[in-house]
Amino acid sequence: MIYFDYNSTHPPLDFILKSNLDLYLKNYANPSGISFYSQKSFGRIEQSRKKIKELLKTFYNFDFEDSFLVFNSTGTEAVYQMVNSFFEPSRPFVIVSPYEHDCFYSACESLGIRMIMLSANPDGIVNPEEIEFLIQHHKIEPKDISFIGCIYASNETGVLQPILEISKIAKRYQIPLISDTIQVAGKFSYDFSVLDGFTMNGHKIGAGAGCSVFVSKNSLNIKSIFKGGLQENEFRAGTENLYAILNFQDAFEWQMKQKENYKKNQYFQKQIEEFLEVECNAIVVGKNSKRISNTTYAIFPDLKDFDFALISLDQNQIVCSTGSSCKSRTRQPSNTLLRMGFSKELSMQAIRFSTGIFTESSEIEIFCRIFNDLYKSLV
Repeated sequence: MIYFDYNSTHPPLDFILKSNLDLYLKNYANPSGISFYSQKSFGRIEQSRKKIKELLKTFYNFDFEDSFLVFNSTGTEAVYQMVNSFFEPSRPFVIVSPYEHDCFYSACESLGIRMIMLSANPDGIVNPEEIEFLIQHHKIEPKDISFIGCIYASNETGVLQPILEISKIAKRYQIPLISDTIQVAGKFSYDFSVLDGFTMNGHKIGAGAGCSVFVSKNSLNIKSIFKGGLQENEFRAGTENLYAILNFQDAFEWQMKQKENYKKNQYFQKQIEEFLEVECNAIVVGKNSKRISNTTYAIFPDLKDFDFALISLDQNQIVCSTGSSCKSRTRQPSNTLLRMGFSKELSMQAIRFSTGIFTESSEIEIFCRIFNDLYKSLV
């Protein structure tokens, strides 16, 4: 199998999962219990929380005494809790980017938040000056804005947003800035100190499913989504997933020490894109924008039977996706591409290739050979 779907889920780091499974099998006591073994489990969770905060300080310049990490189960849940925590009904509006994961918009809609969506551009980057324009021309008052929400890097295009520039505007008007950082946290090192809240997800970094994290700069901002227990400082009811939390901590630490991974994937990205553009007449989305190094989102205007192409890739054991994993199965056009100005037809002709820590040069060569033959047979 040639795995080019790291943005969907990262292959499990089996040495970490196996090691922590042994620990879990030796002590599986409920962390919320009163026994010695339960308290030992609880202590491990708190140690993980402390360790992750230390890693955030080292690699992301995020060091705030009153910050708190809430362990959740999925990225969607973490994003929902972040949106819910920073929304104040007395400030009914939020400013959001047009490139968010659908779970971000769904969270806003379910809470009755009135979203002001920034304009999308063909390069996939928001214009921070638009936020300034909205406020200075009294399109919206700062006192009515609960937060500005902007994804750090698109899960589809890989395009990085101008978070530092946006943060300066947010700070000037005292508006919280929150971000879905799931595609960068634990894989690429950036400055998170300007964020008031952000999210991370274990299965995106090889920790397996079951643990995501919502981080708030100020613990007073955190609101529980549901009640029923006193876990996580009463910020998330329900028995903690000790095994998944331990996996998250260890995967996060291990990934951040793989300093050569960025350059390797940058080289692979260049190889893939040169091949797709020259041999397949592909349009690389956001090519001239600053992107994370492992992601290529390509549109194939000339493919006559796109669904057959996807089936053929699968039969050749090449794993990729058509965009956000939450929509790939239903084959809907990418909202991100539509907002960027691509037609519905072209938006249905896109494939995302995302590489990672275990990708090898030989896999790039095999992929190019197989895809070249496939492409020629379908144009």
